[in-house]
Amino acid sequence: MFLAALAASLLLTQGALGSELRKDGYGFQPPEGFVMVRPEPFAGSRAGAVTLEPDRPRFLSAALSEGEGPEAAVLLVSVVEETFSASPSERDDFSAAVVRHFERELGLALTPERVDRRMGPVPRVEVLGTLREAGQVRTVLVAGLASVGRHAVVMVSAPAVRWEELAPQVQASLETFRMEAPAHVSLSNRTTGALAGALAGALVASYMAWRRRRPENTSM
Repeated sequence: MFLAALAASLLLTQGALGSELRKDGYGFQPPEGFVMVRPEPFAGSRAGAVTLEPDRPRFLSAALSEGEGPEAAVLLVSVVEETFSASPSERDDFSAAVVRHFERELGLALTPERVDRRMGPVPRVEVLGTLREAGQVRTVLVAGLASVGRHAVVMVSAPAVRWEELAPQVQASLETFRMEAPAHVSLSNRTTGALAGALAGALVASYMAWRRRRPENTSM
């Protein structure tokens, strides 16, 4: 009984999670009950694909929902082809980009309530706000996760009256997010310089050895 109660308490505190989803170079565990939905309604959409530079390639990668109808929460994952470090300066830039994205690309007025910079396993910037859509007030969380080369943006939207219930699951889910390492491994400048120096040294040593042997070979 004690162990069962402890497990239930941990799930309530940390948020229950579903099975891992891996797609387009990332992986994470969505909140429990969220499942992939048909991609057709989102075809060609950039909803949630917030970028600091408007000309960067980006696309909506996955759409998940915990149900149907206006009371359902929705989770979108977008991939943006740019580096994002979640630094203090990018915290403010990302917050402004989120508001701009909703206003110019989605035609919705998002009212920011809080901007956080979280230093978890993957640093991220979170923008929490509210908007009114079809007569309903919804809470929206947009998180930009740090990565080099390309990064992910996660957007979660739910009725405002349900946000406190869902927040622990959403935060626990974001803590599991990982971008996969590139298939190729590039050498750092320092490593490349060391290898070049070693190669040059080997060439010089070989040349000097050849010069020392040359008179002997000539006399023969």
